[in-house]
Amino acid sequence: MSENTGGDSFQLDIEKISQELRVRPEIFKRLVISFSKSIVEKMRILEQALTQDDSVKARAILHELKGTSGNLRLQPVFEAVETLHVAVKAGEPKVKQQEYLANLKSRCQEFIEYATRISA
Repeated sequence: MSENTGGDSFQLDIEKISQELRVRPEIFKRLVISFSKSIVEKMRILEQALTQDDSVKARAILHELKGTSGNLRLQPVFEAVETLHVAVKAGEPKVKQQEYLANLKSRCQEFIEYATRISA
């Protein structure tokens, strides 16, 4: 049961991932939907931390996002989080961090739209 909703870029194979995680597909779907709701606030906090040069808080939020997106097999979100996380840890210039943040926001928006479609 791959959740395919047309030509959208973000897709998950709910059946396959559920089997990998050893959970029922409906439980996995609920986890995905729940994370999609919490990610908005986490991104707000992350953006605020980056604006305030609070790398400790930014890294903590990124670590949490990386763990959850990785566990849920949300590869596009995971990769964008990882890129920004590495940049923040390395102290890369703010302009690069903002570029990576914009990419992460885009991936999160795609994910949120996907989660909204599967919850309908």
